[in-house]
Amino acid sequence: MKIGDLVKYAPQMTGLQNCFGIVIGFNGSAVTVQWADKHTLFLKARGTEKSVEMPEFLEVISESR
Repeated sequence: MKIGDLVKYAPQMTGLQNCFGIVIGFNGSAVTVQWADKHTLFLKARGTEKSVEMPEFLEVISESR
């Protein structure tokens, strides 16, 4: 997993399977994700939604070049 990869939550994260975002930071043990899903667009008026996640809870959908 690296900066620029498109990610989603892994299947074991029940209820979050429709969330997806872009990796914007990685410190070797945790991943910072800028979320870009339907839920985040609804909250856009409050600003962007970022979170720090453990890589084992994420799946790469598309790798950056």
